[in-house]
Amino acid sequence: MIVKSIFPFIAISFFLLAVVLHNKSVFTRTRSGKESSSLSGEVRASLLTVGKVAGALGWLAFAVYCIFEVLYYLMQGEYYDTSLAVVFLAFSILMAGLLLNWKLLAREEGADELLFTITKIALICAVLYFPFSEVAHLGRLLIYLTTRITVAVLNLFNVGVYIVYPSSIYTTQSSFHEIYKPIEIILACTAIESMVLFTGLVFGVTAAIDRKVKAFFVSVPIIYLLNIARNVFVTAAYFGEWFGSPLQSFYIAHGIIARIFVMASLIVIAYAVFIILPESLDVIEDFFRMVLRKRRR
Repeated sequence: MIVKSIFPFIAISFFLLAVVLHNKSVFTRTRSGKESSSLSGEVRASLLTVGKVAGALGWLAFAVYCIFEVLYYLMQGEYYDTSLAVVFLAFSILMAGLLLNWKLLAREEGADELLFTITKIALICAVLYFPFSEVAHLGRLLIYLTTRITVAVLNLFNVGVYIVYPSSIYTTQSSFHEIYKPIEIILACTAIESMVLFTGLVFGVTAAIDRKVKAFFVSVPIIYLLNIARNVFVTAAYFGEWFGSPLQSFYIAHGIIARIFVMASLIVIAYAVFIILPESLDVIEDFFRMVLRKRRR
C-alpha cells in the first residue's frame, strides 16, 4: 500500500530535523506571566525546542505506520507479529508524549538528552530498514543476496539445491516438488531487523568510536552469519525430511529450534554489546527508570 509506505519516510524526515535542530527554541522570545511561577514562560520555551516537536511528529508518523501494520497482521491472522506491532505503536505514542511533556523535561535530570538519544537511534534504524522494507527493488536485492549465499553454503555441504530468482530455493530432487513447495526467503529471513536495531543502538549512543566499532563487529556481522546458518539448517531439514515429513520438519526446524536458537544468540550478542558499550545499556535502563518514576507521580 503506497499510503502506508509514505509514513516511514515522513518519520525519517522529522527525526532528521529533530537531530539537526535539537537545541533550536520554538520561540525566540517569551515573557513569564507570573514571576512566582515554578516554571516561567522562558524556561518553558527553552525546553520546547524545534527538535522535540519534530521528534514528536516523527514518532506520531511512525505510530500511524504501526496502525497499518496491526491491521495487516490481524487480517493475515499473524497474532505474534500483531502483538509486536502493537508494542511499537504504544512505544511511539509514549515517545511523542514524552518529547512534548515540558514539565517532565524540567523535572527529570537528563531526560532531554535521553529522549534525544532514543530519537537518534530511531533515525539510524529507520534509515537502514525502511528503504529495504518499503522499496521493492532494494528489498528484492537484499533477499536475493541472502538466498544466493544460503544456496552456496548448502551446496558446499552437498545439499543439492538451486535458486530461482529472486528468492526461491529448490532441491535437485525433482520429484520432491511434485508435492511440496520450494523454500521462499523473505525479508525477515535476512535478519535485517536485528541488524539495524543493533546498528542504531551502537552508533546512536554517545561513546568512544573505537568501542562503537568493536560493538558493531561483535553484533551485526555475527547476526548475519548466524542467520545464514539458520536458513541453511531450516532448508536442509525441510528437503532432507529430518524430523518426519517435509512440512513437519519445516515446522520443527523453523518454528521451534531456529526460533530458540535466534533468541539465545541475540541474548548472548546483546550481553557482549553491553559489556563493550555499557552506554547502550544505560539508555535502556534510564528510559524505564524515567517512565516508572513518571507513573508513580
